[in-house]
Amino acid sequence: MDLKKKLYLIIDAGGTYFKSAITDNNAKISVGSSFQTKSYSKSTADCIISAYHKTISHGIAHVKKNNGVLDGIGIATPGPFDYNKGIPLMKHKFASIYGLNLSEIIYSRPDIKQGLPICYMHDANAALAGELWKGNAKGFANVALVTLGTGLGFAYSQNGVIRYNPEGGPGKSIFTLPYKDGILEDYASKRGIIKLYNEKNGKSVQNIDVSDIGKRANQGESTSIETFSEIGRILAEVFYNILDQHGIQCLLFGGQISRSFHHMEGSLKTGLNSIKSLERISTVKNIDDAALYGVLWKILNN
Repeated sequence: MDLKKKLYLIIDAGGTYFKSAITDNNAKISVGSSFQTKSYSKSTADCIISAYHKTISHGIAHVKKNNGVLDGIGIATPGPFDYNKGIPLMKHKFASIYGLNLSEIIYSRPDIKQGLPICYMHDANAALAGELWKGNAKGFANVALVTLGTGLGFAYSQNGVIRYNPEGGPGKSIFTLPYKDGILEDYASKRGIIKLYNEKNGKSVQNIDVSDIGKRANQGESTSIETFSEIGRILAEVFYNILDQHGIQCLLFGGQISRSFHHMEGSLKTGLNSIKSLERISTVKNIDDAALYGVLWKILNN
C-alpha cells in the first residue's frame, strides 16, 4: 500500500519568469519548494522548453526529498492558448513554441508517468478561481477579476461558475476594447501607465518601471499619484457597463501593478459607486499565489 503523500506541482508561466511551488491538496505550499527561473518568452523554443524542464525538475526533486508522490501538474499561462489541449497560440510572447503540445513535451520526460493529470488555465481565470476558493471572493457568486501587469487580463464568474471561452480562456476579453485612439491595454497596463506618467511629468523619464512610479506615489509625488488616479478613472469608465450588466458583486484586482491599487482606489470607486450590485472593490488576497491556488483547484475538481 502506497502511503506517500500526494503533492502537486503548480507553475505560473509568466512572460518574464516561471514561478512554481509544491502544494498539498489543501493548498499548503511546501516549505522550500518555491522556485523561480527566467521564462525566456522572447527566445527560442529550446530556451523556453528548457525553462519548463528546469522548473519541473526542481519540483520533482522536492517531492522525492519529502517522500511524496507527484499527483498532478498545473500551469497558469497567458493566452491565446488552447487550454483544453495544452497548446500555446501566442505570437507576442512564447511565439517560438506556437502550436507545440506542451503535454507531450512533459510526458516525454522519463520521470513523468503517462496519464499524470496536467491542467492548464489562463492566468486571470486561475487567479479568480484561487480567490473564489481561498481569497477575497469567497461568499460571492458574481465576481470579476482584473489583472494589471505587462498586459491586461479579465475573468468573471456568474452564479459561482467561472465563465470560459471555447478554448478554455476567459469568457470575456477586454484588453482590445476600443479606447480613445487605441485599445484599453494601451492605457491600462505597464506601457500605458509609464506613458501617462511621462506625459503628466512633461518629460520622458528613462528606464522607469511602474513599481518606481508606485514608490514615488507612496512618497507623495503628485505626478505619480495623479497617474494612478487617472488609471482608476479609465478603468471605471470602461468597466461600468460590463460590471452592471453582469450584476458583479465583487471586483478584485491582481497582478503586480495592483500593489499600487490604493492610489487608484478613490477614483475607481467614485466611478463605480452607482452600480447597485457591487458590494466589494479590493485587491486579491493573494497577489503572489492566487493563480497557483486556482490551478490547484482545477486539478482537484477535474
